Amino acid sequence: MESLDEQNDSVSIEVKDSNHPDIWSIEGIARALRTHLGIAKPKAPILSGKSNLMVRVDRRLGPIRPFIATSIVRNVRPSENALKSWISLQEKMDLTYGRKRKRSSIGFYQADLIKSPLRYTVGNPDNTAFVPLGSTEKMTLRDIVEKHPKGIEYGGTISSFKEWPLLTDGEGKVLSLPPIINSNDLGKVNTDTKNILVEVTGTNATTVGNTLKIVVAALAERGGKIHSCNQTYADKGAKPVITPDLRSSFKELSVSYANRLLGSTFKPAEMIRALVRAGHPARQASKDILRVESLCYRIDIMHQVDLIEDLAIALDINKLDPEWPRIWTLGGLAPETERSETLAEVMIGLGYQELLTYSLTSPEVFIDRMDIEHENYAELLNPKMSTHTAMRSWLLPSILNLLKDNTHVDYPQKVFEIGPCILVRENGEGQTETRYKIAAVTIHTAAGFTEIRSCLDTLLASIGLQFQVVPTTQPSFLEGRTGEVMSGQKRIGVVGELHPKIIRAWGLSLPAAAFELEIPPTAVA
Repeated sequence: MESLDEQNDSVSIEVKDSNHPDIWSIEGIARALRTHLGIAKPKAPILSGKSNLMVRVDRRLGPIRPFIATSIVRNVRPSENALKSWISLQEKMDLTYGRKRKRSSIGFYQADLIKSPLRYTVGNPDNTAFVPLGSTEKMTLRDIVEKHPKGIEYGGTISSFKEWPLLTDGEGKVLSLPPIINSNDLGKVNTDTKNILVEVTGTNATTVGNTLKIVVAALAERGGKIHSCNQTYADKGAKPVITPDLRSSFKELSVSYANRLLGSTFKPAEMIRALVRAGHPARQASKDILRVESLCYRIDIMHQVDLIEDLAIALDINKLDPEWPRIWTLGGLAPETERSETLAEVMIGLGYQELLTYSLTSPEVFIDRMDIEHENYAELLNPKMSTHTAMRSWLLPSILNLLKDNTHVDYPQKVFEIGPCILVRENGEGQTETRYKIAAVTIHTAAGFTEIRSCLDTLLASIGLQFQVVPTTQPSFLEGRTGEVMSGQKRIGVVGELHPKIIRAWGLSLPAAAFELEIPPTAVA
């Protein structure tokens, strides 16, 4: 909690960069304040019983959005402020922890209107329709994604699939199009709603389960009683998955380790009292070890360092005596960065403009358009875009791709790039290495070998690298106007005039000359 702003009888609390979403709601803040101020001890939320609601999960959701977790919270009569708090929590969770609804998204429904079993299935985007929340007319799933504000904002999470997620009840009524929007019939919760169905769908089982815990724990703070639901996955046999899982986690905390990190001398009893204020019931297990309970909604606690952070806050970190670090280190640039900056300064001095392009590209860019018959490159197993399916193995195609998009800019154009390229080693499948390269292109009516060779000579001479250029052939360059750059017995690059067919393949109309070099590790003293 970063700041408090008291106005009349209300207090505005701004939460910034919080790493535990259990305080992203009024209920969570009130719960944290009760323990911190000693008004109440930490108390884990409990299951009041089973809801008898069954959820059947279609195996076709596997590659789309496979996971769902549900719970019914009974005997809740939400006020307007409570509804605002829950909606705010829903939006924060969906946007951050849920990665803009891709990993998880939350839905609230009127549980009394829903018939079991729920079917978490798929629907045809053009043949399935319902009235979305806040509307009065039916819309097909495709219309919702293409025209509804929520569909426009989040439709990209499902639009690439042929069938889309759909949640219906036992009577075939549509509850929602996850993760876009609820139906107006069953998904509209108001101050008269007594029993609320909470549903979370997503692509990550842990994220989905954690999100449900946090939401139902917040509703329970308003007096709601949490009831579990059963999810049956078709591809996992008949055994149902029961949600939510409200079990606490337990960790051991070393007293000496905590004192060493904090620079303090606290006794175990002092730490136990502070941990209770931080919301962690604790007891002494041995002379140096505390057994600490983290309640189910504290999903951020992964290591005893996380407990020490809460401990420091509860002890008032401002009261801890500051201590100067005992180890002094001097910062500096990595050798690779120094080499790159030196080369860049020389190129800029020669009148070239620096570029920065993507490392991800496609074989069409660095093989087909460069007239290369074969290139041993690293390809992605699950690319998200057809234009980004492989890691580039050289820079020149990326530069030409950018020049293609800037033909409206006045000529001459002189550009260069320094960046990483991924190469596949020949001595093992899947073995790759990163090499840094520099490439430059000059394009104008008089561009030629003499100009680009002069640039190359100046660049390598400025860093003291001994080299020679010997005639060679390369499919992307014009025969007789191409040279191989050698440093000792090692080939480090190529220089020459680009072949007219390459220039035409990129939609360019002027002569172009280029070089590309691998930056030697000892290029700069």
